[in-house]
Amino acid sequence: MRKKTFTLIDLVLSIVLMSSIIMMVYCVYTFFARQVPYNRERYDMLSQINYALEDMKVRLVSASQIDAGSLFSLTTTSFSDAKQKFKFFGEKDIYKITPNDTADDIWYEYRIDNKSLILETHGVAGATKEILVDSRYQPQVAFEWYEGYEPNFFTVVITAKGTTNPPVEISRTEGIRFWFVDVKQ
Repeated sequence: MRKKTFTLIDLVLSIVLMSSIIMMVYCVYTFFARQVPYNRERYDMLSQINYALEDMKVRLVSASQIDAGSLFSLTTTSFSDAKQKFKFFGEKDIYKITPNDTADDIWYEYRIDNKSLILETHGVAGATKEILVDSRYQPQVAFEWYEGYEPNFFTVVITAKGTTNPPVEISRTEGIRFWFVDVKQ
């Protein structure tokens, strides 16, 4: 009887097979090691942008006055007007709208401050700042009104840039409407 032993061909085939398995595991690990932080950052940016846009939609419902620097005005040579900040006077409690009583209203301002998109409020109790989109994402905001839009409607474009390599850029555009027809300008 012959004894069963490994031949040279068996050893070479097992080395090639093991090397292939190790390479596949390494490739899968590398893929997920890159994709997980990339997707996590993308989700975080999108969440912050969505939060900022929802905050704007909820607060602008109660707007009763727009600051003079935030007014949209078309020139004869342009068909659009864009602002980098927007300031308005509205309800302090956004869930209790009292259109005939402005005593409880405060000033709201959306703008870029220290490379973050912030909401700053000014009222009797003082000023507060809330970061809506973090500075690490280098947010940009544009409040735009185009000729032909309704008078109480404009668009907001928020753009954020990721920190991964290559950096991902996310941009969302949302139309926002004032519900009070008699907004003071």
